[in-house]
Amino acid sequence: MKTNCLDKRCRKTRMAIKSCLMELMCEKDISKVTITEIALKADINRATFYMHYKDVYHVLDEIENDLIEKLFHIMDAADIVKSLHDPYPLFRELTNEINKDFEFYKLLVQSKNYSNLLNKVHSRFKERFLELSSGAVNIDMETLSFIVDFISSGITSVYKEWFCSNRNITLEQLSLSLSKLIGNGLNAVLDNQ
Repeated sequence: MKTNCLDKRCRKTRMAIKSCLMELMCEKDISKVTITEIALKADINRATFYMHYKDVYHVLDEIENDLIEKLFHIMDAADIVKSLHDPYPLFRELTNEINKDFEFYKLLVQSKNYSNLLNKVHSRFKERFLELSSGAVNIDMETLSFIVDFISSGITSVYKEWFCSNRNITLEQLSLSLSKLIGNGLNAVLDNQ
């Protein structure tokens, strides 16, 4: 019972550290963020920080790896062939994931290091998508690679713009619109192969 309590407390502390890093990265580049700033913002001492992480970049690595793991989980649970023709179920799951920790994702897209993080996530997403769709579609991998680049760049750009806007439409409405646009575009390309 006590271990569970400690595990829960550890998860809470690690989440606080990650959130505080994201907040600070909205103000400045990660290279300028100090452990002291994170500790003060998270209401912990430096020793507690070091119990969980070796440095600021270790925290960022964990954030990146957590995002990639969540994205892979969503992709692995989806039927990738069906998603090529109707991407809405994939978008719905992505929307659900964002809504679970909306403030964190908002901080993420507003951070100064968003593009570096995005490049890592994009690269891993592309690898995984091509791996899952290999042989499942009648299109050469080079063309599919360019299509995935185009789609993922567009999606991330739109989500960033949405988070930074007044958000007059819901995330669900945005996801539905994007899935229709992507599905129709992909279907046109796949039908012409």
